[in-house]
Amino acid sequence: MKCKLTPGLSSGDWNEFCSRFHFPPDDLPHIQAIYTALLPLVESYAYYSLDQDLDGVSLPHYAYGFVTLGNGVDELSELYLNHEQIQEAYIVDCISLMLLSKAYEEFAHVVERQSRLYLAELSFLGDTYSLDLLPQIYGRLAPDGIQLTEGQMLRPLKTATLILHLDTTTHANLKQLCNTCATCRNFSCPSRKVTAPHLPHTYGAMQIFHTK
Repeated sequence: MKCKLTPGLSSGDWNEFCSRFHFPPDDLPHIQAIYTALLPLVESYAYYSLDQDLDGVSLPHYAYGFVTLGNGVDELSELYLNHEQIQEAYIVDCISLMLLSKAYEEFAHVVERQSRLYLAELSFLGDTYSLDLLPQIYGRLAPDGIQLTEGQMLRPLKTATLILHLDTTTHANLKQLCNTCATCRNFSCPSRKVTAPHLPHTYGAMQIFHTK
């Protein structure tokens, strides 16, 4: 299945943005101008399944899928890099992580409505479940807007693979269902609230700043 998502940032998100990515408030007008240019380029979709048909996942109720922001985000970042506007490319990367977080929430609500179940936990491949599941999930879903490379990377770059543990009873608020930041290995998660020791760079930061 495929559904259109419409993630966006509200006025109340900008303080969190500055805090999370260490921007001074004085930079906000420039950041918001880049956001205004970026938002029309976002083509966010979820490709997903409610079938319990994955080898290696033994939950009684679950869904799985990809959430992507589309190619436009990558193209804007590359445009800035080609013009040696490093700071602007980094801002695009940071805004994209916030938008992905919003897209996860919207996708989870879609799954809850369609399954008539409740989200108990949101997991990313590489944390609770092995990255070895990626080819299997890609083969099951065959997403027309996402490419899996020979190196097992997803393109567009701002694409994530999720497994949603579902239950018959209501759990905590959605924002609290992925709240194991101190031990989570998904270091580039846009919802990370706790800094991990020796935190590695996101893929976008490595591309922008040529670091490893």
